[in-house]
Amino acid sequence: MSLQLSRKEAHEAVLKGQFVKMVLEENARDIDNAIQQKTAGFNSLFWKDRNFSVKGTTLEYSHRKEFRFLDMKTRKTKSGIINKKHYSIHNKPIFGHLNNIIRELHFGFTEAIKQEISQLDNTNI
Repeated sequence: MSLQLSRKEAHEAVLKGQFVKMVLEENARDIDNAIQQKTAGFNSLFWKDRNFSVKGTTLEYSHRKEFRFLDMKTRKTKSGIINKKHYSIHNKPIFGHLNNIIRELHFGFTEAIKQEISQLDNTNI
């Protein structure tokens, strides 16, 4: 493999990494906005421990354990199943945006996006 070809492939890999990071950060904001809309009536101190972070090619969402239980419709006890009030704040926003992330990563890395990311890199240098 020639040096020029290996540099071109390395540049392409860097662009792909930046594209993945950009898509994940954008979708993290969208998921966060969707959750905020659904939790508008709740106490704001309860929701302060949520965090979205993009590390490399991974989107990580951390929250308190209680958030997950608000999304559950039923609770199993020794005496049987108890129906309870639930709020769609965990599964629906996250899995609702999952198809968007997959679609963008699969089809969104076009030549125009490559040029746009390259121009952003040149202006940041």
